Amino acid sequence: MPRTYVPNPRGVRHQQHSVEELEIALTIIAISGKSIRSVSRDLNIPFSVLQRFHKNRQQNPHFLPKKLGGQISLPEGVEKALVENILKCSNWGYPITEFELRMFVKYHLDRVGTKIAKFKDNRPGYDWAKLFLKRHKQDISQKMCQNIKRSRAAVTNKIINDYFDNLTPYLREISPDLVINYDETNLSDDPGRKRIICKRGTKYPERIMNFTKSATSVMFAAAADGTLLPPYIIYKSMHLYDKWTEGGPRGARYNKTPSGWMDGRCFLEWFIKIIVPYCKCKEGSKILIGDNLSSHISPEVIKLCNKYQIDFIFLPPNSTHITQPLDIAFFRPLKGSWRKILDDWKSNKKSPSVDKSTFPSLLKSTIDNLNGRDGDVIRAGFEKSGIWPLNRDRVLNMLPKDDHIDTSSEIVENNLTMFLKESRFGESAHKKTRKSRLKVPAGKSVRAHDLEFSESEISEDNNLLNQTFNDENDNEIDQPSGNDTIIEPTQSTRTWVAVNFGKNKPKIFFGKVVSVIKKGEMYEGSFTRPSLNIKNLEKCIHAFPEVIDFCEFSIIQVIRILKNPKPLRRGRWEFDENLKSVQEEFEKKK
Repeated sequence: MPRTYVPNPRGVRHQQHSVEELEIALTIIAISGKSIRSVSRDLNIPFSVLQRFHKNRQQNPHFLPKKLGGQISLPEGVEKALVENILKCSNWGYPITEFELRMFVKYHLDRVGTKIAKFKDNRPGYDWAKLFLKRHKQDISQKMCQNIKRSRAAVTNKIINDYFDNLTPYLREISPDLVINYDETNLSDDPGRKRIICKRGTKYPERIMNFTKSATSVMFAAAADGTLLPPYIIYKSMHLYDKWTEGGPRGARYNKTPSGWMDGRCFLEWFIKIIVPYCKCKEGSKILIGDNLSSHISPEVIKLCNKYQIDFIFLPPNSTHITQPLDIAFFRPLKGSWRKILDDWKSNKKSPSVDKSTFPSLLKSTIDNLNGRDGDVIRAGFEKSGIWPLNRDRVLNMLPKDDHIDTSSEIVENNLTMFLKESRFGESAHKKTRKSRLKVPAGKSVRAHDLEFSESEISEDNNLLNQTFNDENDNEIDQPSGNDTIIEPTQSTRTWVAVNFGKNKPKIFFGKVVSVIKKGEMYEGSFTRPSLNIKNLEKCIHAFPEVIDFCEFSIIQVIRILKNPKPLRRGRWEFDENLKSVQEEFEKKK
């Protein structure tokens, strides 16, 4: 079959009549009793055509005239069922490709025992799939998809409805400039690909452009009326220099962490320097909406929220792609502007990467390059996330509809719906153990009695609060070392232990118990690493990593209760025992 049929201009052109015209003619013949020839003259339809269709209708009362042109291979009912279930798979997050559509049609025909002569081995070809999509272009089309994690796909209508039920009372009688959303993102040192002009047939066009995989974290906050608050820039470094803070956006703040991401101390300093000054000059209750991370909350943040009438509200877990205003609308144009500014800068510079002294000026140019569209983009993000104006349907429309769950078809089995449910909402086989999130319902404001903190955390936050308020002009905020950030446990849980995490071979770590999950059975601890070469097991000097390693373990995994180590300089600890002796003891017991 030709892919594009072109009629022969010299051939005979027969008069074409639609199915509706033929049905009208056959009805007139059957009801009025007129002759076929008289109806043929009245409607200008050839006598032989009407005679043939009338004869077929007399032999079979259910006979229907066929459409003009080539006939479809599958019945219309089957094609309609295919379209319905293609949409169902797409709504549940498991869309099919063109090749999978062809394979599914072959599987269906083999199951029902139907043989289509046009299909080789009962498998539709490339042309059939293209024409199928063209026939149903009003319902389905081909597009490039983006991947989302299974945890994000597990967000249900009930989770979103509960979130908006809790959020609604806080948004009553409040102006949009008092509704604030914050989120952290990173700006990379890669300007990305660009469409260029090159020789026809070039398979791999290239351009010379230095880039690295490094990135700088920036915390943004914006109000629902389109106001963009000053950014908060976080460098990956152990020190902060004055050159790194010059030429940036107006009111921007700068800090540094060993990991380059925001931690609890940085969040408190951001809250004091960015949120508090903005809320000071506003009357009435304010709303601060953000993701549910334990590092974003502390007793002092809650105290400041109570002092300045700020309701701290969390978004539902794993739902920021549909509920976070900045994530939905602001970050994409921001990063597009960043890539353009970075591309122009790298075209004139031979530096392999953006140094920290240049980053503030590039960020300022990026925000200015939005040409005042940032306000419109921010308002669009709040509107699409259903926060302002309040409209939960904007979020619910992005989730699978309930009517797709109960849709039944004579062609497709009900097991397809159950399979899609299990695939989307089923738990992953490899579930990692991690620190628990704050147990605060999404959409509700967090209060001090909802949290439990140790005395050391409270005293540490108090020290930072006093230091920050007393030194408004100091850009250098001292960060804790890796050992200082350990949670100070209570008297019953500050035991040092040697724990084996290996299965076939021993993997022994020295650590400190920080919490009791189930007394006598399960515990949580933070574990050290040998500060020297790990192959030298006789050394007994350990240190905590920069990112503290919290992990759960059972009482069965404990090999020995260790004596309290001797603290050394630079966050190191000296143990009386060593890994070699503990490993020998474990192998003897085994």
